Amino acid sequence: MLLLCAISAVLVLFPDPSCTSSEMVQFANFIQQFNKSYSRPEEFLYRLSVFSKNMEVAARLQRDEMGTAEYGVTKFSDLTAEEFRSYGIKSSIGMDLSNLKRATTSATFPSSRDWRKMGVISEVKNQGQCGSCWAFAAVGNIEAQWGIQGAPRNLSVQQVIDCGPCDDGCRGGYTWDAYITVLNEGGLVSEEEYPYSAVRKNCRKDLTAIGWIYDFQMLAKDETEMTSYVGNHGTLTVIINGVLLQHYKNGIVDNLPQNCNPDYNDHAVLIVGYVNKKHIPYWIVKNSYGPNWGEKGYFRIFLGKNMCGITKYPISAIVTKKKSTP
Repeated sequence: MLLLCAISAVLVLFPDPSCTSSEMVQFANFIQQFNKSYSRPEEFLYRLSVFSKNMEVAARLQRDEMGTAEYGVTKFSDLTAEEFRSYGIKSSIGMDLSNLKRATTSATFPSSRDWRKMGVISEVKNQGQCGSCWAFAAVGNIEAQWGIQGAPRNLSVQQVIDCGPCDDGCRGGYTWDAYITVLNEGGLVSEEEYPYSAVRKNCRKDLTAIGWIYDFQMLAKDETEMTSYVGNHGTLTVIINGVLLQHYKNGIVDNLPQNCNPDYNDHAVLIVGYVNKKHIPYWIVKNSYGPNWGEKGYFRIFLGKNMCGITKYPISAIVTKKKSTP
């Protein structure tokens, strides 16, 4: 109530004719829930205006939703679309992907798989105000693949950012940039020894690697083959259009293509499972926005429509010389 009164006082001094009383209450709850603060009244009013426009976008996405996803207030509701996109990857490829090793898959695979239930997925982490999703997705993949081999790891994302080829790892990269870094560095050290700071620093060379890879491989841009790989071999990094994630709260995303262009891919995430036996088949995806976003840091998205371009660049690390199935 005190917060709402403070907001009302600001609006009296700096009125915003586009703001309704219900939006004021919603914005007050948002500030309290996500511990937001604004240094100046002008900044407060600007963020209130952005919040109001985002609620309109969320309402439109909800009208267009064909699955079970719910859109609305999230930790990113006071950011513009341009600001939110800065959390994603860079725009240019910078590598000839035709030379990547190609994975082989089986025609048979289970109707569902959730690697979280096998205890091989590390906790959800938060990239913060750093465009490091590419590093989180790749490191999460390596951690999971080691876990499937019976040796779970909690590895350093910061090492990838500091020692990688990108001039500023917080301005984005691609998952193959991360894998090349791991190969060049001879592996990754633990997260505990080389903790995440959300800014690029000098690369440390004084620690001993505990998680390494032999290579990495790309799958065909086909959801059946991707399902086979996830079902039989483990997790899979993908690059999607992350536009809907700014407003995503929970449920299975199945929206109109014009709301999530499959040809525009700007966010790297980790597929940790799928369900392919119910009315709405879906992928289970680990994000890097922290556990206070989405479904405790995860989201689900329709399987079978290339929703948000999820079939673009499906890649996984190879952590053993001979791959094994679970």
